[in-house]
Amino acid sequence: MMQFMEQNENGKWLRQLWRRVHIRALIPYLVFGALLIVAIAILGEEIEHHLNVIETWISNLGLLGFFAYIILFVLLTSVFVPDTVLGIIAGTLFGLTLGISAVFAGALAGSALQYWLSSSLLQERIRRIVASKPNLAAIQRAVRQQEFRLQMLLRLTPISPVMTSYLLGASGVGFVGFLAACSGLLPAFFLEVYFGYAGKHIARMASRNELTVVMHDALIIGGFVAAVIVMIYISRMARQAVEDAALSGSGTL
Repeated sequence: MMQFMEQNENGKWLRQLWRRVHIRALIPYLVFGALLIVAIAILGEEIEHHLNVIETWISNLGLLGFFAYIILFVLLTSVFVPDTVLGIIAGTLFGLTLGISAVFAGALAGSALQYWLSSSLLQERIRRIVASKPNLAAIQRAVRQQEFRLQMLLRLTPISPVMTSYLLGASGVGFVGFLAACSGLLPAFFLEVYFGYAGKHIARMASRNELTVVMHDALIIGGFVAAVIVMIYISRMARQAVEDAALSGSGTL
């Protein structure tokens, strides 16, 4: 009976967690979309010129710009600046392929730093925070039982990658498995970078004298819609698997 009540309580906390993280995940997309609409409305046809200036500047920076972005990504995400914002910026500045490369490289380096901080300097503080939050405590217990599988699943949910890194580092998981599980971040990063890339393309479309949609435009916009649908499906499955694992393990430890 006590185990059943504990599982119900943990289930309630987890559902609250999912609601919060979904809302937070949407905010950067809504803000960027609003800023894009404002920029198009104010600049009109001149937006093409400004985008070309930015692209030329980034191109002239070469590898320096690429590595500067990675360093900023590591530092800013480690203090909880949303990676979604930085991913959208990467798609706008670097394009799709280079943008994903920059974001993933920054995420790996940042995750390694966050693992070290949470497993050494911040371990006790994080453990106290987790102990006061039943949803995080249930997830952490589940990770200890199904280490790599749960780490991968967590990376596929909308939970902040930085919060996940701090949570996992403080739980005592192995570093190699921790870093390998970061590959689960790629679908979300692809969506973030694609959003910035597609947003820049839409801005260029709006700067045309006559707004016509050609095949290239349709493929870019359609590709983003398809990516959103796939990401929602993956995230929902991962979230359910994490919840099931957390609830099934809540009465065992």
